[in-house]
Amino acid sequence: MSTTTSPNPTTISTPDRRLRVFVSSTLQELADERRAVRQAITAQRLTPVMFELGARPHAPRDLYRAYLAQSDVFVGIYARSYGWVAPDEEVSGLEDEYLLSGDRPKLIYVKTVGDRDPRLQQLLDRVKSDDRASYQRFSTAEELVELLGDDLAVLLTERFAGSGPAAADALRPGRLPVPPTPVVGRQTEVHHLVELLRDPTVHLVSLVGPGGMGKTRVALEAATAYRAGDGGPADENVWFVDLTPIEDPALVVELVASAFGVRPEGDADLLDLLVARLAGHRALLVLDNFEQVVGAAPQLGRLLAGCPELTVLVTTRTLLGLRGEHAVPLAPLSTPLVSEEQDLAAVQRYAAVQLFVDRVRQVRPGFVLTGQNTVAVVELCRLLDGIPLALELAAAQLRILSPAALLGRLRASLSRSLDLDGDLVDTPARQRTLRATLEWSHSLLGPAERALLARLSVFAHTWTLEAAEAVGVVTAEAGPDLDATDTLSSLVGQSLVTLDDSDADELRFSMLATVRGYARERLAESGEQAATGARLTAYLRSFAEVAGAGLTGPDNRRWAGLVDAQLEDLRTALQRGVDGDDAETTIRIAAPLFTYWWNRGLLAPMRTAAEQAAVLPSAAALPPDASALLLWARGMFRISSGLLTEADPLLQTLLDRTDPPAPPRLHAFALAGLGLTRVGAPIEERRALLAESVATLRALGDGWGLAFSLSVAGQLALQAGEPATATAMHTEALAVARSINQDHLQAQLLDLLGLDAMTQGDLVGARRTFVDAADLHRRLADAEGSANCLDGFAAVALAQGRPDVAARLIGASAHARELAGVSVWPGLQALAAALAHGVRSALGDDGDRQGRSWGASLPVTQALAYAVQATEAGVPEAGVPETGAAPAEVVAVP
Repeated sequence: MSTTTSPNPTTISTPDRRLRVFVSSTLQELADERRAVRQAITAQRLTPVMFELGARPHAPRDLYRAYLAQSDVFVGIYARSYGWVAPDEEVSGLEDEYLLSGDRPKLIYVKTVGDRDPRLQQLLDRVKSDDRASYQRFSTAEELVELLGDDLAVLLTERFAGSGPAAADALRPGRLPVPPTPVVGRQTEVHHLVELLRDPTVHLVSLVGPGGMGKTRVALEAATAYRAGDGGPADENVWFVDLTPIEDPALVVELVASAFGVRPEGDADLLDLLVARLAGHRALLVLDNFEQVVGAAPQLGRLLAGCPELTVLVTTRTLLGLRGEHAVPLAPLSTPLVSEEQDLAAVQRYAAVQLFVDRVRQVRPGFVLTGQNTVAVVELCRLLDGIPLALELAAAQLRILSPAALLGRLRASLSRSLDLDGDLVDTPARQRTLRATLEWSHSLLGPAERALLARLSVFAHTWTLEAAEAVGVVTAEAGPDLDATDTLSSLVGQSLVTLDDSDADELRFSMLATVRGYARERLAESGEQAATGARLTAYLRSFAEVAGAGLTGPDNRRWAGLVDAQLEDLRTALQRGVDGDDAETTIRIAAPLFTYWWNRGLLAPMRTAAEQAAVLPSAAALPPDASALLLWARGMFRISSGLLTEADPLLQTLLDRTDPPAPPRLHAFALAGLGLTRVGAPIEERRALLAESVATLRALGDGWGLAFSLSVAGQLALQAGEPATATAMHTEALAVARSINQDHLQAQLLDLLGLDAMTQGDLVGARRTFVDAADLHRRLADAEGSANCLDGFAAVALAQGRPDVAARLIGASAHARELAGVSVWPGLQALAAALAHGVRSALGDDGDRQGRSWGASLPVTQALAYAVQATEAGVPEAGVPETGAAPAEVVAVP
């Protein structure tokens, strides 16, 4: 007989206990907005919690802290002012309120203004990197009210939907990019796509067509309509993955996994991790530009086979050839017949004309079809075969030309380009038209525009203005050969470069894949390919150095996002360094970003890159600082893979360097690494190594390094039977990790503090700490960290007299480590062995084996939810599944 758990009983609130919404903003500057927000919150039958509504006998800081502690939702509204900083305080009340908001849902609204206080801008940069916060801009109080009303409604819906059994295992919300221009003339195709996506028997839809047909925009429109209508997945379970930055099919799974918040773990098969994460979830995945990685089709087939609730929409120029694939061809837009040229009403019904006129109005707002220009517009649409990209490129020229003049120039250009000579002989007519249109658009550019377009094609995905200047501008004695800002602006105006201004503080640029391919041909023809690639490499080396420092500070989330945006360029440069015998480039990119590779689960490929660099002939001639970086990186990467004995001599060599000495930070990390590797050494020797490491990093003000070294030193104290010392070290490390907003270190340290409490007999405190850690692990979706947390819960269960629950959690922990391809940390192996022995002694071999088998069948996030529930004080044993019960019968507790 098996039983199922019931959801936790809901707290019964009195009728006056409505959801409380705390509003944080400056008072006078945003007085109108605060009044409007108060009305919006009240209209939702919620309770606004605002400073000016409270009692005055209390100090302001005590008042807002008390109000915030009793609130459920945090709403932050910001404009110019950072707010008042009280005497003896380091931050304003405005920032203090945000810092105290904790894990509450955060709705952040930033007014579009100029001259923002620099300290407020720094705060907003950190807010934007907080994945628990919704961040939106507004201009007027009316717009703010509308945004807040919608967001509160969505939030309440999510919370209501999330109160059921599956909430604990919810996926990270998906995101759909907003196209820069609306879709025109594709209503039929969008409707057909949505019908297919809603068909429960359809799991793979391929939107097929040549380049320039607008496949991406149509796919986004269909995904948006699918999500919004009945039959779509709940909340925002629609994901978009742009495959443009990659050409290696082996990287597709990595890119998709990243979108879902699943990271590589050790040597584990990432596809297995992804399947385990998505199994049982209803979701739509949009994969854009699949044709360049079509070799990944078998992996996509495995993903679909393992996730029966998943639907995939692919945009591609070629079919994937998978079973169950439903192809939707995307044809050119309809163009008018010759007999209709003079009929304005008839002409305007055709999609090609609608698109052309719409795009012309973006550069000439007053443009309308008239009896004088209709014939030329119709002929343009027919001449360009109704290809959307060709129409957009042509429309961009009407800022200075009439339709008739444009037609004459384009007709002459196409006539020359379509003579079917050279490599165009075997090219389909429509592709020749698009290519000829690109060539014609290119012919209209000035020398500076042509040069910059070609040089920018070296970027794999997106770039900033700073990057464009570094890579696209050649400086000689006479000065720079072009102005990056003006030239880039011109390319945007001619639709050859796309501007993404969704983040006003970090504008990014990109090219359509078709344009990038053409621009790369021009770069190869120019003879500048090698020189441009060298400038890109130099820029990436500089970027890695700056980003590496940012990743260890309080803005690490923002810097991680910046590295994400540059990831494919960085990895390409790493491989180029290996292939081109450039050990210095490889190590100067790989080493500074160590914390990024660790947090993103990319240590294994970086270990490979470091080892490849070490055997290159150029490694023998590395400058001293780069040689030290290489030793450090190889040692730390090996430790991360559990290769302790192989890491030791590398770190010892780094430590022994006296001419010149290793940089202090690397010296300190070598000491910490040796404290980890020398498992058999006397404990006092290891303690001395770690003490020097901690002291050095503390003196350097290196928060990340200090938290890391303290965590290792604390593990050593725990091994030595000094739990109070371990607690003190881990408590300090946790405070440091929180001060720099380092989630992964925080989760690791919470696990360690839970173990510290267990060894001191504080069962209640230990469980409470593990619950906090479990919340972080579920958000980070880190299998290795989750395994450590599950072991901690198993120790709690055993101490509670529930060895069967402990066995299940040990099984779940072992399953998580198997997925990640890792083993128990060296400093925790003795505790893990003692835990396993205690459970086996209580249950016997058969009971222990059955419990472990049951736990190993649980998805990792569901196992964490079960751990929280099963160890909760007061939960009757009848509420816990019996050993051997089917995992599918478990009801995960949020």
